[in-house]
Amino acid sequence: MSAQKGFIYENNLYTVLKACGIAGGNPPAGAESNRPDLEIKLVKDRDTQTQGAELKLAPTAGGSLVMKYNDGKWMFDPKAGKDKEKAFMMEVAKKANLLREMNTSGTYGTNWRGKTPFLQNDQLGRKVLVEGVKNKREAYEKDIKQFGGKNEVKIPVPAKVMCDYYNLKDTHYLNVASHGFFLMNTKDPLNLNKGIKGDRVPDFARSAKLQIRIRCQYKGSGDYQFVMTLEFGGVKFSPYNIGPILSKTNVQIDKRALFTDQNKPLLDQFGYKEK
Repeated sequence: MSAQKGFIYENNLYTVLKACGIAGGNPPAGAESNRPDLEIKLVKDRDTQTQGAELKLAPTAGGSLVMKYNDGKWMFDPKAGKDKEKAFMMEVAKKANLLREMNTSGTYGTNWRGKTPFLQNDQLGRKVLVEGVKNKREAYEKDIKQFGGKNEVKIPVPAKVMCDYYNLKDTHYLNVASHGFFLMNTKDPLNLNKGIKGDRVPDFARSAKLQIRIRCQYKGSGDYQFVMTLEFGGVKFSPYNIGPILSKTNVQIDKRALFTDQNKPLLDQFGYKEK
């Protein structure tokens, strides 16, 4: 799913839920990472009493941290610790012994270690190519061969880690267009589960598997980087979905799927009354 398609989805959902009295606050965050994708609220409450919700078209990945290679070893970007989200990702990586796996020993980095990337970094963190490589495009072709596919580093971590990451951004709800609506770490500031007449909104920490993934990521125009992400897997379906879409290729909100009997217990908790 392209990032642009995700932004269109966010705006489509904001428009529909705003008309219902459920979306409030500012329009979707778009590319901004320092605030929630969407602000949701109870219908009766003012916009100042909103809560953050993360939006995704599909359960893929969340959070990222660029990895650097300098002086013969993999390392974190020294500047990353100044950003609270990047600092969080670094702590997750440290607990999983990521640098050890990438550099010296461990089960998960067996196929990654012992190779010298054609894209490296100088002492200031700037990208440099090894001698003899003409450009980044050529370097990428060589690096994807030695670091792609089965050679990637993948380390299982608790799904709670992903929820912790979004909680850090004051985001306690998640809606995945393909899988539905979730709490994160059971946090429910709108008290949606308190009096719900039906299935409770599930906790994403107990509804998915998660892993650290290190890969060689193409960025376009011949440029690329090595990056750590938190990648979802085995996601269970929620009984509710406040942002269903018409199809994978059409990210308009499926209003017929939104206003179903299945969703009614949750919409009732928001205070929505069908007109």
